[in-house]
Amino acid sequence: MVQDPERETGTDIHNREIEKEVSVAEVMNKAVITMDINSDIPAIAKEMISRDAGSVIITENGKAMGIITERDIVKSVITRNRKPSEVDASEILSTPLITVDPATSIIEAANIMLRANVKRLPVLENGTIIGVISNTDILMVTPGLNTILKDLIDMNREALLSIPSIEEVSEELTTGVCESCEVFSVDLKFFDGRYLCEKCRQEEGEDYE
Repeated sequence: MVQDPERETGTDIHNREIEKEVSVAEVMNKAVITMDINSDIPAIAKEMISRDAGSVIITENGKAMGIITERDIVKSVITRNRKPSEVDASEILSTPLITVDPATSIIEAANIMLRANVKRLPVLENGTIIGVISNTDILMVTPGLNTILKDLIDMNREALLSIPSIEEVSEELTTGVCESCEVFSVDLKFFDGRYLCEKCRQEEGEDYE
């Protein structure tokens, strides 16, 4: 089938308009979670789970100092067999904080992510963080763009190969803080009305067949 040259041109123009006109303010997640730099990892993990968020902005005396993502917790705490309650936010946060203006285009934001090798950018307006934009936010909005988006996908793929995702551990398990022993765990399961780690499930009498 012969493609209509005018139709192809129209698609190209549309993609260029997307690149130029869509700002991070239109795509960002406005639910910003902030926690103090002296917070421990279980407290941060509980907040992320309760708010269904993938990152937390860490502050000191009200000033944003860095960001912690769920992958930071897995990489810097879980895979190193560290006790979460003994790890402070200051030990694993990513700093300095790389931010963008709300008027920044999503393509420029993608370029910043690639240059800095990060997957989330806090959005700063008048000294206040008003949202967070992630690489998946950009991927969902601009499926027709090629080179930059491909690089973002490749970056995700490399990260997933380096550290197993929770889904790879088990489809029935999740990550978070056990509601019994209050220890961060990668093998939580909903048991008897609560999310419990394997040890606590055994103590509660889970039947392993």
